[in-house]
Amino acid sequence: MQIKINGKTYDLNFGIRWVLLMNQNHNISGNGLSQGMGINQAVASLSQYDPIGLSEILLNATWINKERPTSADIDHYLETDADIKKLCDSILKEIETANATKAQVKNVLKTMKKAQEQAMNKNLEKLG
Repeated sequence: MQIKINGKTYDLNFGIRWVLLMNQNHNISGNGLSQGMGINQAVASLSQYDPIGLSEILLNATWINKERPTSADIDHYLETDADIKKLCDSILKEIETANATKAQVKNVLKTMKKAQEQAMNKNLEKLG
């Protein structure tokens, strides 16, 4: 997948390195253990069309390029040129099929759906 920012085309890679970069900012620790939550955060951000999360996802996915866009470049692109909904949908499809992420993304989406159903059922019980 590629994006064009300021006239330059950048490759996006959602492999192991991307997961490691995402996990650097999103993890939970306790009892001497640490669990990366980068994919969980990415799926939530993409599903909600969150521009802040999308900016981080793009910045980390450009790791593969010799010259990378800055965070400010990406933010400006999102503010002026990008179709955020379309971009989020495309990236979500990409990580749903990428070998390094597809199994975890499937589990995260399944868990999110189950949580939404439980919340809806609780709300219906309160109303009923």
